[in-house]
Amino acid sequence: MLDPIPASDADVIPIWQLRRQREDWLASRNIDQWRPGEVPVSTIQEQVDRGEWHVLRDQHVVAALRVLWADPEFWGPDDGTAVYVHGLMVDVTRAGEGLGAELLDWAARLTKQRERAHLRLDSALTNPGLTRYYERLGFLRKGQRQVGDLFEVILWERPV
Repeated sequence: MLDPIPASDADVIPIWQLRRQREDWLASRNIDQWRPGEVPVSTIQEQVDRGEWHVLRDQHVVAALRVLWADPEFWGPDDGTAVYVHGLMVDVTRAGEGLGAELLDWAARLTKQRERAHLRLDSALTNPGLTRYYERLGFLRKGQRQVGDLFEVILWERPV
């Protein structure tokens, strides 16, 4: 069972580098989800300062995710029943090991500990591989939403 830890200032650059790796990977496959260079280091630093990022290390950061207690930009007003995950990333050298699913299971346990009923996240409508992945992990499609000038997203929810 994985136990990611809260990210520290020392993790800001590794998280950003992991994000850039994944942005480039998506772009190389013509998947319109995360655009190369769209998130500056300063944004990651602000999120780390707020305690949102958690990391999994094995010599270096091999996976990361953000945990939010509300997500009005994507989900609207918070109903107090959910924990929200953003930015789930696994280093490409560790893909296929199940780390993403284990991190989501960890987030589900955290959701239950906080006495909330649902784990929520989103994915780009234009990413069918991620759609299949979340369906396999037991997430249910709860709607679609256009978020600002970003792509349209699918809203996913999994009961805990």
